[in-house]
Amino acid sequence: MTPHVAFHAPGFPTTMWSVVVNAHAVDESVALQALERMARAYWQPLYVFLRQRGSPHDEASDAVQGFFEHLLRREVLQHVTRRETRFRTFLLTCFTRWLSNQRRDAHALRRGGGAVMLPIHELPVEELPADVLAEQLYDRKWARTLFDLALRRLDEEIEAREERRDFFQELRRRVCGPLSGSPQWDEVAGPFGMSIVAVRKAAHDMRLRFATLLRHEVRRVVGSDADVDGELRHLAALLAG
Repeated sequence: MTPHVAFHAPGFPTTMWSVVVNAHAVDESVALQALERMARAYWQPLYVFLRQRGSPHDEASDAVQGFFEHLLRREVLQHVTRRETRFRTFLLTCFTRWLSNQRRDAHALRRGGGAVMLPIHELPVEELPADVLAEQLYDRKWARTLFDLALRRLDEEIEAREERRDFFQELRRRVCGPLSGSPQWDEVAGPFGMSIVAVRKAAHDMRLRFATLLRHEVRRVVGSDADVDGELRHLAALLAG
């Protein structure tokens, strides 16, 4: 019998555009929580952007931390309107302008009052490709971030299962984990008392679920439903490169 891959469908996603545009119009605690989630989800692309431009870890870390604390003050978002542009482009533009203002005003790029502490870990310089522009690396890291967010959602759903959690954890390793290149379904079928056909069907269902979760994450950072497919193609190309 094939284990049924029953996952809860995600609700309509709160887009990052709506978080930014409405930050000054909603309850302060709600806005701050939403902006903090945004910071924790999307700090990595900005960090690698600065590292690729030659900033050492401490400087890049302080700059990213300071930028998101700048956004958390909310008044800076009062005049932002929704635009026909990708949110990742908007975020990078805001970041580079903020950096320019900081340097123009001779402000030290230091962390502020600790409104949000991001888990920024140093990226070894050898992990920064020498032949890639900072903007290109930013896009690649953005794509990887969305992929990882969807993967985290899948892991949370598997962990929340009450039945056959061990089977789905093993399946996940072979669908979108370290063994995805050569899944060897017979190695799963035997220990779990299943046919290879049943395992393949469960794997297919998990791939579809992951695709749905990834689509959900992409919808959060584009302007409309019509933009999702194009952004998914773009992200796939970035990850393949």
